[in-house]
Formats: sequence, C-alpha cells, structure tokens
Amino acid sequence: MTSTANQDHDGEPAGRGALRPRARLLRTLGSDLISSDKVALIELVKNSYDADASVVLIRFRGPLKAGEGSIEVWDDGHGMDAATLQTSWLDIATDTKRRKPHSDSGRRVLGEKGIGRLAAARLGEEMLLTTRKQNAAEVKLLIDWTDFDREDAYLDEIEVAWEVGEPDVFSAEGAAYAAFSELDGDGWHQERGTVLQIDRLSREWTRNDLLELRTALTRLIRPRPQGSGVGSATSESTEPDFQIVLELAEVGDSLEDLAGAIEPPADLRTPHYRLSGSIDANGSATLHYEQQDPPETQDIGVMQLWDLESRPPQAGPFDFEISVWDRDKTALQRSLQAANPENTAPSASDLKGFRDTMDEVAGVSIYRDGFRVLPFGESGDDWLGLDLRRVQSPTLRLSNNQIIGHVFIGADTNESLKDQSNREGILAGAGYADLQYLVRAALNQLERRRYGARHPKKEQPERKGGLFERFDLGEISAALKQSYPGDKRLHGLIDEKNRDIQEGVTQVQNVLSRYSRLATLGALIDRVLHDGRTVVTRLKNIARFGTRDLNKTSLNDSEKVGIALGSMTDTAEQAELLSSLFKQIEPFGGRKRGRPKQVSVSEVIDRAISILQQEADDRSVQLVGDGADITVKLDEAELLTVLVNLIQNAIYWTATQPQGIERKVVTGARTNEDGSLTLVVSDSGPGVPSESRDHIFDPYFSSKPDGVGLGLSIVGNLVEDIYAGELTLVDEGALDGATFEATFRRRV
Repeated sequence: MTSTANQDHDGEPAGRGALRPRARLLRTLGSDLISSDKVALIELVKNSYDADASVVLIRFRGPLKAGEGSIEVWDDGHGMDAATLQTSWLDIATDTKRRKPHSDSGRRVLGEKGIGRLAAARLGEEMLLTTRKQNAAEVKLLIDWTDFDREDAYLDEIEVAWEVGEPDVFSAEGAAYAAFSELDGDGWHQERGTVLQIDRLSREWTRNDLLELRTALTRLIRPRPQGSGVGSATSESTEPDFQIVLELAEVGDSLEDLAGAIEPPADLRTPHYRLSGSIDANGSATLHYEQQDPPETQDIGVMQLWDLESRPPQAGPFDFEISVWDRDKTALQRSLQAANPENTAPSASDLKGFRDTMDEVAGVSIYRDGFRVLPFGESGDDWLGLDLRRVQSPTLRLSNNQIIGHVFIGADTNESLKDQSNREGILAGAGYADLQYLVRAALNQLERRRYGARHPKKEQPERKGGLFERFDLGEISAALKQSYPGDKRLHGLIDEKNRDIQEGVTQVQNVLSRYSRLATLGALIDRVLHDGRTVVTRLKNIARFGTRDLNKTSLNDSEKVGIALGSMTDTAEQAELLSSLFKQIEPFGGRKRGRPKQVSVSEVIDRAISILQQEADDRSVQLVGDGADITVKLDEAELLTVLVNLIQNAIYWTATQPQGIERKVVTGARTNEDGSLTLVVSDSGPGVPSESRDHIFDPYFSSKPDGVGLGLSIVGNLVEDIYAGELTLVDEGALDGATFEATFRRRV
C-alpha cells in the first residue's frame, strides 16, 4: 500500500522548504526597529553596559558628512572571544540575555531581544569590530554593510570573516590604553573590552544632532539621587558604576564645546520643589518632600495611593524622584543664584538659557535597572498627560515643561511592564496604566504642597454674599457721591452700571445653579441606566415566559387566567420600580422651575444615598442616612446637587482607608435657631491634611490625583450665593474623618 502523506490532493508529491530572507532584510530591520541614529548609539551604549563596562567613550571623527567620517564606540567591558562572537554577537535575535538576565557582575541586562547590534548597520556603511577578553587573543571582524544591499543576494550568501591574533588595540599600551588613560579616573578595566569603528557615515551630523545626542546621553544613566533617606523599592544601587564620555576629533572649533564627560547641568540640581520616595507592590507610598522657598523638609511618611478593593496594582514596586521648577522670572533667578552663588544678578540671557535647557530636558523619564527606557521623558513626550491636567486645573497642576522626573523600575519586580518591539516605549496594558496612575497620585502630593507655598492663606474679613459680593459697586458709588456730590451724571452712570452688573450676577447665579446640577445628573443617569436595564430585562422575561405558558394546549381557561394575572402582577411591580427611577430624574428636568415646593429632607437624603449606593458598594463603603424628618421649601435638585457632591467626595476618601478599618459615611440634617437648614456629611476617611485645610474650597484645588478641583467650589458658591449660607469643614463630626456642613438660610 502506497502512503499519500506526502502528496497533495491531486496526487502530486508535496514539497518542503524554508523561509530564506534576502540580505537587505538586515538593513531594513536596522532602519525599522531603531528609529533614529541617536537611538542607535544608545543601543550600542546599552550593549557596553551589559558587558560590565565601567566607561564608554563615543568618539566622532570628522568630517561628519554622509559617506565620510566615523563614529567609534569604545568600552572596557568583558569583551568577546571568537566563540562568543560567533554564537552571540553574530546570532541575530539570540536569546542569550533572556536566558541569562544578569551580567557577570550582577547588572540586570538591558537588551533581551538580540537586535541592538543592528544599530551599527544604521549608522554607517562599514564596521570594524575589535574585541578582547581578559588574558585572551584579540578578535577583529570587518563588515561592509553595503554588501547587504544587493538585490540578488540572500542573507546566508553574505559571508563575514574574522581574524584572531595577538593583542594590539587592547594590549598593555595599545590604542585602548591611550583612549581611556586620558579620561579622569583610573578605575577602568585594562587589556579587555570592545571597540566598534563605524566608517562612511550614513548621514551628516550637525551641531543640533550632537546637542540632542548629548542631552539624551545626559539622561541615559540613572541620575544621582538627592539623598532623601527613603528606602529603595527596586533594590538597585543608587548610581550605576558607569560613565559616558563624548569626544570630538577633527570637527572644527565650533563643536568642541560639546565634548567631555556626560553629566547633568549644575543649574538643574537646585529645584524649587522635590518629592522622592518609593511605592510598593500594593500601592503604598513612602514619601519625602523638600521646597526651596520658604525652606521646608518633610517626611510625609506612609500613604496609601491605591484602592486595593478592586485589585492589586500591576505596577510596583518602584522608586521615583520628581524635581519641579516655577518658570517665572523671580523663581528662576533664585534657582540660578542657588546653583551659582557668585552670580548675584542673573542676566536675561541666563534666564533664557535656563528656560531653553528646561525645554530640552523636561519630562518624566523611566529607568529600568539603572538605564533609561526611551522615549519616556523625551522632548514632547507627555506620557503622564500632565499638560491636559494643567488645562483642567491651571492653578494647581504642573505642566510637563516644569518637571524633571525619574521613575526607577526593575525588570524582575515589574514583569507587567514589557518593552515594545522597537525598544521604545512600554506595551500598553494594565501595568502601564497603573504606573501612570500611581506616579500622578504621588505627584499630586507635591502639587498640593506647592500650591500652599504659593498661595499662603491670608486673613480676610468675613464674606457675606459669597463669590459675587465683589461685583457690587455700592462702596465705590458711595465714595464717588461723597467726593463729587454735585456730579449727578457721574452718580447716574455708576448706579446704572451697578444695576447692570447685579442683573448679570443674577443670570450667572442661575447658570451656575443649572450647571452645578450636571455632575449630579450624570451620576443619577448612570444609576437609572444600570437599574433600568435590569427592569427591562425582567419585563421581557415576564412577557416571553407568560406567552410561552399561555400557548400550552394542556392548560384550561382557569389556569391561563392565573398565569395572566401573575404576569400582570409581576409587570406592575417592575413598572413601579421603573417609575421610582424616573422620579429621581424629575427634579433635574428642563421645565422652568416655579416656586420651590415643600420637600422632606430625609427623603432627599435617602434619594442621594440611593444614587450613590452602587459606587459605595463597589468601594466597600457603608452609607447611612441619619437625618430628622424635616420639611422645608427648597429646590430639591439643588439639595441633591449639594448632597451628591459631598457624599461622593466622602466615598472617595473613605475608600482610601486600609483594609480592616471602618469605611462609613453618615449623612444627616438639622434646623437651627434662626430657621436655617444645615446638611451634614461625615466620613471615617483620613480627614483633610492640615496643609490643605485652607485651600480645599479654592477653585481648581484638588487632593485627588486626577481631580479638577471644582466640586467643593461649585457647591460652596451655590450655597453661599443662592442661599446666603456657607459650606464649612468642621473640626468634629459624627465620625473621625472629615465632616462638611452646608447651611441654607435664604428661601428655606
């Protein structure tokens, strides 16, 4: 019997083959997977780091034009012998580093995909690799990358050869000794290492290109921490034993100032504000804060930044350090003087230079195991969405160009944070989103304290009339009449303008009242949709199963009547539930409001609790209504607006309490001797920090990581301007957290 296993369906013999890439694939990969020449050089530096080098020398030799000049990358790493060269360096996409994630000295290696060497193919047309292991022969490999551009050649047809000989470049007094001995320090490893000499550059290198490269290299290595005393979450050393030096030869005098050791500018070592700390795997942060003016140093201590009720964060542990500058003239002068005490009067050009430097290096960078992950922190890369946050809350939030931040993660401790294939960026997912949230939550602690330093609370006379009192021209009118008693025309103009302003104030108050309902209405609609869908599903099932049962031929008329009555009863119950949901929306309807009708305060409290019950359940917070049965003539929607905002705020902060601690919100009401009504919302949360108590009612001030800061401000203005009352934070309440009281005086 003849086997047909190797035949196709027509009986023809089936063939076998293998994918055979063209030679140009190598150059294509180098161009597509490595986005720029700057990134290509950084990849080569990473390879040196993985080889346990203590120093990397990048030497540009002019003329720096396409087809001319060269780039040399020297390191004093452990080098390679011929066997290692063949099995690792020439093996594209090797998994050597994945199988051995730590170097011989214990460094967490940065390259795992085995494609970093393709960077050399991007930079120039020819490469000479010279390498030597300690006490071994020297190996030289020459590759002409243009051979891989042949249209008719396959990758396995391009031969590369190397030679093994006596040490020359890495001999006791060879070229490597000459290159490294001229650098400051003598801690480099002698008679071992690797040098890549890339000739016939792929493109021209301009001053701007070299500036950009130098800036990138400045931020490549984990910066020196400022010594906050906060423990490390990544268990890495505070500073890698690794130095990068940029050397420029035969390039002309105009570029020589760009050469030298790569170090951050001295001006950037004296920020106006700094927050440092660590965040563990459960989202618990240990924080330390410093500010320049007025001088302050504060160990904030341990703070929970993540609600563990839903799930643990997929990011962490990690360390971070965030430095912030105010960019106004006075603040920058102060910073420049602190960095350069002899410069008592920074010039306009000094200030411009500082701002230009900030623009180049501002942003929050990510470092994995001591080395930077691109493109985080690059110019224009606002991966935390800081500029959008600032637009939404301009007085509190910081923009990306005010911050130089560093987030330090470990590959072994943050397995959810994986690199994209092009080695730039982290794959989107829960880990990345959680990292963004936690960094913003930590940054919010700095923003709140910075706001307090820039807006010290001033003693002010008691305000009557709320936000719009300042629009009253009564005092000006009285002063003018006293100073110019005979000028009737002036008196008439000021009185007329005052009337116009008051009419405008009334219109704005009405608009404020209408818009302040929208947030409440949004939460209410979410509940109506959630519960309404459940009711509709039940009604559909009643109809479907009732129809099915009524069509059974085995039933007599009496049984069918019983089924019909049961279905009608069930339908009526569901319709009542639907009606109660619609009643909750009714106070927010668009019909013109007439005179407020009498409402039961306890019923309004119950309705507010009902609106937020699902959110409270999701966060394991208990909501309790504890109000007396009080009847008042107030707009029900405005009462709900105040209650929902206060209760929702209380739910958020109560949910930040650690597991095992009571999570409870109590809402009540009382009438006062003057006939006014006071609503009270008390919670068992962490309370309002002392540094925030003077600012929580300020517009755009928020203690929430992504809060806009308008909730308490809108509620407070509604109570003050429409009801001549006040919204206050009281010292003692029914529970140990924060207690807010909203008092209504007018129209009660």
